[in-house]
Amino acid sequence: MQKRFSSSVALTLILMAVIHTPLLAQWDVSTVGQSGAGLDDGMIIDSAGNLYISQYQGTVVRRMTPDGVVSVFADGFDAPNGLALDAAGNLYVANARGARISRVTPGGSVTQDFITGVANPSGLVFNPAGDTLLISQYGSSRISKVALADPGNVETWISGSPLDGPIGLSFDSAGNLYVGNYNNGRIFAVSSGGSLTELATIQSLLGFLTTSNGSLYATSYSGNRVYRLPLDGSPIEVLAGTSASGQADGPASEATFNGPNGIVATASGDTLYVSEFNTGRLRMLVSRTPTGVDEAEVPAAGLVDVQTYPNPFRESTTISFTLSEPHSVSIDIYNMLGQRVRTLDARPLPAGTHAVPWNGRDDAGRLISGGVYVCTVRAGSFSRSIMLTRP
Repeated sequence: MQKRFSSSVALTLILMAVIHTPLLAQWDVSTVGQSGAGLDDGMIIDSAGNLYISQYQGTVVRRMTPDGVVSVFADGFDAPNGLALDAAGNLYVANARGARISRVTPGGSVTQDFITGVANPSGLVFNPAGDTLLISQYGSSRISKVALADPGNVETWISGSPLDGPIGLSFDSAGNLYVGNYNNGRIFAVSSGGSLTELATIQSLLGFLTTSNGSLYATSYSGNRVYRLPLDGSPIEVLAGTSASGQADGPASEATFNGPNGIVATASGDTLYVSEFNTGRLRMLVSRTPTGVDEAEVPAAGLVDVQTYPNPFRESTTISFTLSEPHSVSIDIYNMLGQRVRTLDARPLPAGTHAVPWNGRDDAGRLISGGVYVCTVRAGSFSRSIMLTRP
């Protein structure tokens, strides 16, 4: 693996003809972590909304709370890579250069050698029953299984071609498994018997995979793009990124990335987090599309010029927006992990510019803690999101 394991991986720079470009402006991209923050590899979100991020170029796994506070959760790993969580909240860490899987309790106690003898472990995922850990092994191009009840028994499940440096592993809500090859960007569906069916190919080098709301998302580390593969048989498409290396935020059609790598979706599916291997920054993609509405059906105009002032704010802010026609409007405030903290009243409004004050409090009347938030304004089938910061 060129960025992590070996220098022998060829850099494939050809996009397959099946990839097309959708209406990218339906998603917005923003930067959460600053350059050098060590947020560069595998990610997972727990049931409380905490985000865990590996620092492959280091020894730690960090945790970001729902209000955006980042701290070191556990240390002592050897190139921490993919992550998984069991039903009890224990975190599992692939040590890519340590040939082992570590386990970390919710309180932060580490068992470094929970599973040993797995060369180049990269991606991790639990089966739907939650009793077996699946491990992709980059260097040996295999997927292994380990039952939690017998962690000393590592079973090779799938090995060899067409696997070629597998990393990303993800189950969808129906229990279907997907795997992605880092070396050549091929994405496969995996049957219960272990047979592989190719679904798509993206520009290698492919980072990680995640599934949410009927779609599979994948990062292209070398292509500086994020892809979406609808799981209804539709072609794969570029979700965000221009292919240029950069740090530009904004509409997905204009945003740029620098080595997008890890990827995870919030429970709502309208927010994606992407780690950047080259910068250690965390990027956030927020859908402008209301839940349950196909992006192709969302009109291109109707709700425009959404702003907040002041921003950043300490105690209160005002949300301003313009309607091109009358609509019933609702405003929701979400924390960094997609959890709604406040819903402002929904009411019909005439066309024109409107200003709605917010006192910075959640639905229970408590002043929100410092951090980064997302304000989503919905008017009929129109939806726009904007970032808010409270120091």
